[in-house]
Amino acid sequence: MLTVGDQFPEYELTACVSLDPDNAFETINHKSHQGKWRVVFF
Repeated sequence: MLTVGDQFPEYELTACVSLDPDNAFETINHKSHQGKWRVVFF
């Protein structure tokens, strides 16, 4: 279990990134948006 201050583990997954059906899904990983805030839910 992660707690405040823990580093999030490395990951690679398929994400919904657009409402356009032709470009809706993209594979992202822990390096895709370095330096930006991310919200992860499942």
